[in-house]
Amino acid sequence: MTKKLVLGAMALALVVVATPAFADRVSSSQKGSLLVFSKVDIRWDASGNVIQDTFIDITNDYTAGVNVQMYFVNGDGPCAFEGSRHHNFWNSVDVGIFLTQNEPTYWSALTGLPKGVSPFTILDPGNPPGRPDPDGSGDRVLRGFVVAWAVDATGHEIKWNHLKGDVTIVNYLNGAAWEYNAYAFQTGTTWTTAPTGQVLNNSGTLLLDGLEYEQGFDLLLLDFYATGSTAFSGPVPVTLDTDLTLFPLAMDFRQETTGPVTTKASFTVWNQNEVKLTGMDRCVTCWDEALVSTYGVPNHFLLVNLQTNKGKAQIDGLASQVCNYDYDPSDGLALGQDPRDVVSQAASLLGVAAKQLSFSRGAEYALAGTNLVGMGLQSGMIQADIQGTPPPELNSKPGKVGRTPSNGTGSATPSLE
Repeated sequence: MTKKLVLGAMALALVVVATPAFADRVSSSQKGSLLVFSKVDIRWDASGNVIQDTFIDITNDYTAGVNVQMYFVNGDGPCAFEGSRHHNFWNSVDVGIFLTQNEPTYWSALTGLPKGVSPFTILDPGNPPGRPDPDGSGDRVLRGFVVAWAVDATGHEIKWNHLKGDVTIVNYLNGAAWEYNAYAFQTGTTWTTAPTGQVLNNSGTLLLDGLEYEQGFDLLLLDFYATGSTAFSGPVPVTLDTDLTLFPLAMDFRQETTGPVTTKASFTVWNQNEVKLTGMDRCVTCWDEALVSTYGVPNHFLLVNLQTNKGKAQIDGLASQVCNYDYDPSDGLALGQDPRDVVSQAASLLGVAAKQLSFSRGAEYALAGTNLVGMGLQSGMIQADIQGTPPPELNSKPGKVGRTPSNGTGSATPSLE
């Protein structure tokens, strides 16, 4: 073997050794200790009749039972008063469940049944249900997402890489449905050899940093068909649009919360001719869902702008003055010193996309959804109050002392009655 070939083989060996055996990041095709259900969407017509529900599935694929701490999150922001009714926004509710060994379970977001959990409507109750759809469809909606992670009996997060989740969204009006898998985070490299059930920490801060839990993505990749495209047309014309959901992997569910995170979703788009299109941004606070046809100017999702049927978009969560907001510019305070100000930050993003296909033969309608593909690594964080910590016991009674000295010095110990 020549010297050049030997050096080449050594270099290849070094590359193989240096390459990690796993990416150490979130996936939608694995089990995990922490699950994120990207989209929950309940809809009613203008008369309050249910036209869409979301069914949430969780499976414990292990030979022992486990507690699961969940947070239901209202994804929509402020909206107008309806008479005297004020709508909650960007709020969350903690909900706990217990999964027995090898238990698969599911429930309706609308009713909480059959598992028997709180319905998603606990986030914004009232009559009529939901709020007017921000997309202007005429529907009433309640929508957002769910985060769930394994905990011990006192509410501390634990290693339990055996949870699997998925969601099915059923539209009764259009006779259509679609599903997606939950994003699953396994525990990180610090806990590689730890046993199942190992407590990770007791602070209520879940670090998605590759050490405690796996990391999020640096960029998302959306593969899409342009709105206005007839790519799927055959014997009958087919029109389509894409419903896109995005949210930052930075969440604060504490009672004394610092509020939802705002980031700028920056889109870099290429069409089929490899023409690059930039300048399309969207501010995302807490959670965002919209048809891409309703995006602002410029909108590279439209066929008239993209100029080809197919396109791809890289999406990056960035800090930007475009998304900053000074609540009271006349207060003399720098941006961010007033807690009501909005200061955007760079954040890892997660999301799902659903194609909406409409056929020309009347009310025929179809949906097809998928998680967004991720690239690179970026950390995230979830903050929550520890749930389930037992109250302290009264270890002594005033005025009573025990009969036995504590250490032979003559000082008595309190009676533990």
